Amino acid sequence: MAEARIELDKYTMRVLDVVKGKHGLKNRSEALAKFVDEFGSNYAEPMVDEQILKDLDDMHAEHMKKHPNRRMSMKELDELLGLD
Repeated sequence: MAEARIELDKYTMRVLDVVKGKHGLKNRSEALAKFVDEFGSNYAEPMVDEQILKDLDDMHAEHMKKHPNRRMSMKELDELLGLD
């Protein structure tokens, strides 16, 4: 984890204190991390964990071994999702 020394105005400190209190956090650093977790996706795509992608690929491969003839058309998928 990186460390940074930043200057905060009074309003920013008040917002971080509210986030800290609302979520029972220990300090403003945790409050800032929580705030970024909640609102950061409005500004930047969240980072994807490569291990999660690998696990999903493994699960898909295992499922396809168990059910090799199971297929769904795009029309069937649209109907299932209510997009037709």
